[in-house]
This record gives sequence, C-alpha cells and structure tokens, in this order.
Amino acid sequence: MECMAKRAKTHEKPEEEPVEPETLALEDDRPLVERVEADLRAGGVLSRALPGYEERPAQIMMARAVARALERDAHLVTEASTGTGKSLAYLLPIVRSGKVALLSTANKALQEQLFYKDIPFVQSYIQPFEAALVKGMGNYLCLDRLGEERAYQTLAPQRGYNLLEEALGDDAWDGDLDLLPSPLPGDVRARVAADSDQCAWRACPWFNECYVRKMRDRAREAKVIVVNHTLLLLDAAMGGFLLPERDVVVVDEAHHLEEEATRAFTATVTPGRVNSLLSLRRLREIAEERVLREATAANAAAWEALRREVGELERGRRRLDRPLEEGARLASRVGDLAESLQRQRPLNMTDKDEQLFEKLVKRTRALAADIRTVFAVDRPEERVYYVETVHSGRRDNTQLSVSAAPMSVTDLLREKLFDRVKTIATSATLAIDGDFSFFRSRIGLEAAAELALPYAFDYPAQALLYLPRLRQDPAFGDASGPYLNEIAEQTRMLVEASRGRAFLLFSSLRALDGVYRIIGPDLESAGYTTLTQGRDFSRQELLRQFRERDRAVLFGLKSFWEGVDVAGEALSLVVIDKLPFDPPDDPVQEARVSRMKAAGENWFGGYVLPNAILRLKQGVGRLIRSRDDRGVMAILDRRIYTKTYGRLVMLALPPARRTERIEDVQRFFD
Repeated sequence: MECMAKRAKTHEKPEEEPVEPETLALEDDRPLVERVEADLRAGGVLSRALPGYEERPAQIMMARAVARALERDAHLVTEASTGTGKSLAYLLPIVRSGKVALLSTANKALQEQLFYKDIPFVQSYIQPFEAALVKGMGNYLCLDRLGEERAYQTLAPQRGYNLLEEALGDDAWDGDLDLLPSPLPGDVRARVAADSDQCAWRACPWFNECYVRKMRDRAREAKVIVVNHTLLLLDAAMGGFLLPERDVVVVDEAHHLEEEATRAFTATVTPGRVNSLLSLRRLREIAEERVLREATAANAAAWEALRREVGELERGRRRLDRPLEEGARLASRVGDLAESLQRQRPLNMTDKDEQLFEKLVKRTRALAADIRTVFAVDRPEERVYYVETVHSGRRDNTQLSVSAAPMSVTDLLREKLFDRVKTIATSATLAIDGDFSFFRSRIGLEAAAELALPYAFDYPAQALLYLPRLRQDPAFGDASGPYLNEIAEQTRMLVEASRGRAFLLFSSLRALDGVYRIIGPDLESAGYTTLTQGRDFSRQELLRQFRERDRAVLFGLKSFWEGVDVAGEALSLVVIDKLPFDPPDDPVQEARVSRMKAAGENWFGGYVLPNAILRLKQGVGRLIRSRDDRGVMAILDRRIYTKTYGRLVMLALPPARRTERIEDVQRFFD
C-alpha cells in the first residue's frame, strides 16, 4: 500500500498579525526542558506574541515530560484531559529538539486538525519547520485512472464529476479528494482514486506528475509527519517500508492502540474480496480457463459451507471453532491461479504491464494465504477465528466475512514498534485513578515514564454528576421490560430538565431503539428535535443538525462516545444508559477472557472492568469541552452502588458535584 503526504500550510490566519518566529540560537545550550518551559511561561515567546495568553500549568508539566523523554531517548505515557493543550505540549518540544517525528492520530479528522490548526500555530509562533500530512493512497486522485474516467463521463456524465475537473485547474490543489468543495459521488471516487493494486509506480506514464510521488517525496523532507494509527501499524507490520525514517513516534488518542493493532493484524476474507479478484479482466485473460473455473466453483462452495456451519447470523459475530475443508480447498484453488498466471506469463510486456502483472500475482498469493489462515482454525492459542455479517452495497444486502484476529497484540507491538523507536503515548483516558499498568500491559509498553496530569477544568463549579439509585439491574440484550421502562423515564425527566441540548449515549442498538420507542414520539410532539444514529443521517450530518437545532436530543451509539466536540450551550446534558462493558458474546473478548480464566488470572478486574472504566471516561468527557461549559453528566446504572467495583468506577469519574436526586438536576438547570 502506498501513502501520501502534503506540505503543511497555514489556512487560517491568526486574529493578530503573527510576529516573526523566534528561533533558538545555535549557542543556546540550555537543556531542552528549560527552553520549552520558557516558551510556555508568562513572558515567553507565546505570551509576548499573543495578547491575553494564559499559561497552563498542566500543559507545562506535559511539555517538560515530553522534553525529558526526548533528551533521554525514553518512552513516555501521559494522560492529559481535555483543555490541557496536549498537541502543543508535545509539538513544541519536538520542534525545539530538531528530531524527526511521526504524529499518529485515531482518524483523518484528527489528522487534519493537527495539520491545519495546531502545526501552523507552532510554525507561526515558535519556529518554521517542514510538516507533512500522510494519508492512505486511496484518498488521492490517480491521473492514470482519470483518463479512463473521462472517457466514461463522455458517454454517461454524472453530477459532481465537474468538481474534479475544476480542482485540476487549481495549481494549489494537491490531489487530496477529501479537500474538494463537496464530496465526489462514491462510484466516481472509487474509479479515480489511487489504488495500490493498479499502480505501476515508476512505470506509469504519469509518474512525474503523480500526486503520490510528489507528496511522498515531500514527506521524506519533513520534520513532522502526521499519520493515522492504521498507517502507523501497517508501516510497523511492513518493517518501516511505508513511512519515512523517524526519531520518535507520538501516538495521540493512544487508548485506541490495542483495538487498532488488533484490526491491523487481523486477516479477513469476504466473498467480495474473492469475487473482485476473480472478475479482474487481466486475470481472466491470462489465467488458464480450467483453473479459473475451479477457483470460481470452490469460492461458491466455501461460502455455502460457512453458512451451513454458522446458521442464521443476523448481526454480530460468532466463533468459528473448527476448520472448514471447503475453505482449505478454496485457498488451494486461488493458489493454483497464481501458479497459472506465472505459467501463462505474457511475453514482450511494456514496463507498465510488467509492474501490474507482478502486482496481480502478489495479490493472488496474498489472498490465498489469507483464505488458508482464516479457514484453517489451527492456532487457537494465538488467534481468534470468527464469522460476522457485513453489509455489502445496500443496507439490506448482507454477506458473511471470516477473520482470524490475534489473541494478544502485546508482542507484536513491542517487536514491531516500541523496540524500534521511542514512543510518546497520550490520551485523555489511559489511567485508572492515576495507574497506567492496565494500558501498558495491553499494548506491551513495559518500561516507560508515566505522567497523569490534573484536570484542566473546574468540574465542581461547571458540572453535576447524576447517579440515581435505580431499582432495576441492566441485563445484556434487554430491550424491553421494567429495566428499559425505568431508564426511559429517567431519560425523559433529564431531557425535560435540560430542555434538550442532550446526548443520550447507549451501549447497544437494542437499548437505543427501545428507549426511543418509549419516549421519542412524546419528545417530538413536545417540540424537541430528535436525531437518531443509524436512522436519520450520517454521523457528520447528525452533529451539524444537533449544533444548529434548538432543543435537540441525539440518540447515539459507540461512535458518539468519543471524538465529538460540541462546546457551549448546544450540549448541556450527557446521559449514559449503563456501564459500557464489552458484549459477552464478542468472539475476541470472549477468547481473551477464556484464556485468562484458564490461566487463573483475574479476568474481570484485570481486563473487563478496566476496559469499561476507560470507555466510560470517554463518554462523560463529551460534556465539558471548555472553561465556559456547564452541564449534567448522568449514568443510569445502579451497579455503581450495588457492586464492589462501583468504588473504582467512582474514583475514575471527574470530580464534579454528585447527586442521586432528580430535583438537584432540575435546580441546576433552573
């Protein structure tokens, strides 16, 4: 897989004219820790350039820790709550040190925030440096594929394509399809986006003009390269082949690292993946007809056998406990295809065709290896084999996929990342009551300096934590009955007290649908705007409408528990239905728990509970996003009081005022 990068540019001008950046004189031999602290203190370069600048003690503490880690060439783990200013706290020491750094974030939105907002600020006020934004290859235009698309558009013009042609006339556009003024139609984007399997690279006639080549070259010149976790882990798995050499890696939103690493090191095969290979024109023209026919028949037989094995699987995942002979046969037939391609290798190919042929053979062999892995079920002590239902095309069109996930990622991350480069891991949710041992044990980062920073906001003054003593215990999968009625009634009273402006966060789609069914119509008839994830709009559109509508109430799932920033009065209430334990029927979690049980380990206190606490911290963190925010956080789970682990949950929550009485909530909003 190729990757792309682009040079950082300041897109938003500061309100005041920036002063000339101060650069450290070469003879300045003060320790990095002292230089960084001087920058951030009152009287430093930032306070002299920015009227109204206020130093942040927690930010200075973090910047000192990062500088110390850079000087000592050591790993660092730090928890920094919202409002700390952690981006500047790690960017400033890195820039002052002169080291080359990879900054890895959880998703593209956070990448772009770093690249277009935080980095230009440091370039303007601290010192100039080269920066690059690195995305996956599929985010950029392929000029070679564009030629084919132009011919297609001549025959069947599509709305939205003209945006692409207009962008090509803009010398400032660097091929990033995400930066078009409005999104391309999905089918058009799929046909023009760069694709590693169809890239001839140096043999391509467009190589000199190639956006991928230009941006990769710029990335190699940069001091700060912004990537996402997927690319970072892909690069780690490939031994550093994808991304430039670096002195240090910063993993921002590091609480995602175990989950992302599990995904990166998981082999997955779907019918669509096999069919897309078998339908390739180049493969069908070159491979022997008999071998292709046998592979096609084996493909149909394998998925039919899998359906018989798992039965009806409407949603979710199910363990695959034994090998499937039909799957092994499919792996062999696809492997035969690769051999057939080699036997039928065309003569007198152009350089471009030679490159594409080699990629086709490599792709075929990789697919055969993955099919063999997922259907073999031969290493249950190391891998978790499971089947799940995925949507293909339309929402009602589903197919099965089969995967083999690593039981643990600790050794993989240690070997492929931490042993190769020093890493700074940071997030708002890494520690439990100041203890990082759970996080470090899950990712394999054994020896690291630690720093848990104090909260940046005044929670006792800004927030109220509502923890009612309910009558009903939550039950897994319960979407009806007394429990659901009780939390629905609690939710109704909370929404009425806050006059909307509420995120209602649910641990399952069943609970969301159940509560909406009970109170949604009544809220709408009372003048509230209800927005429901999975029913109304995309996540981005839901957020936009929530910010713009009066008395809005959003019913959300996992993706709204984090990475969502609604500052001000638009969000004044966050309700969480129950403690977010992982579903007990998730195959990966089930396998990890089973292994801990077999080893006599504390599977609940050492794995299940810490995961839930860190996820809960993310959820309640949606509320207070600035010093001016005020609001109520509500957790509708009586187990906080009735279970022994409730004390640990309480210790992990922000130090807001606490109450069990709905009257206190009503008084807070009044």
